[in-house]
Amino acid sequence: MEIPYRIIQIITQAFEQHPDLLVAESAVQVKSEYGFAVNVAEHRVRCVSKYIYIQGENELLKLELVCIFEVETEAFENLKKDKELTIPVDFLRYMATICVGTARGNIHARTEGTTLADVVLPPINLVNTIKEPFVLQES
Repeated sequence: MEIPYRIIQIITQAFEQHPDLLVAESAVQVKSEYGFAVNVAEHRVRCVSKYIYIQGENELLKLELVCIFEVETEAFENLKKDKELTIPVDFLRYMATICVGTARGNIHARTEGTTLADVVLPPINLVNTIKEPFVLQES
């Protein structure tokens, strides 16, 4: 199912970096989380993504990013059945993929000139991360 949309807003809700804590030649783990919310009246879907770079006990970087998508009216209405709105898992993953790319650019721009600039946000397997559709019961 094709779902026409447009990105209407990108918000950096939080950004912290601690490049002085980076230990060269030591592995950095990246943790990520994704959440979704819907504004039914405006046909909008919000993808909230969080990325944390961790090395040992130290949190080197933290980014919380929101991308807001506006879904075309007819397509949005087609996601409704009875009193339930269901956003397919593939579309959630697609929106999260856009967030990952946006986060990668955000991190690159903000860490440029620091030791964290060489720690690139790796590819993230969203199939393993986002496993269920988003279902909203309307009242």
